[in-house]
Amino acid sequence: MLFNKLLYGIIFLPIIEIFIFIEVGSIIGTIPTILLTLITAFYGAYLLKIGTFNNIRNVQNKIMSGEMPELEIMTSMFNVLSAILLIFPGILTDLAALVFLIKPVQFQLMLYMSKKRQNYSSGASKKSIIDVEYKKNDD
Repeated sequence: MLFNKLLYGIIFLPIIEIFIFIEVGSIIGTIPTILLTLITAFYGAYLLKIGTFNNIRNVQNKIMSGEMPELEIMTSMFNVLSAILLIFPGILTDLAALVFLIKPVQFQLMLYMSKKRQNYSSGASKKSIIDVEYKKNDD
């Protein structure tokens, strides 16, 4: 099921992107469309390079203060995903990347993801273990 959706995405996303390129190019022109694509790709590379170091520093600071860096890790994930989407040529992927960079959208997606994930913390999903000693009586 997931494989089929992924396959459809791989097939149809480039077709949709080409269609959008043609439409946008006919409205704003060829050179501005190419410049828009290059600018977003350079911004994506910048975000991936600089943003990754900032995200790692924020996670390290949180760990050093003795706190769980869950929010920082999730924010880092969205920033890296956005950077990768910005590097890919395409207006649809650029729009998706810009949406993922919006903090309220990130927060809503984090809430959704935290509800969907399983809890692997200690004792939450483990079965109870009962320790029993067995002694045989020779009666």
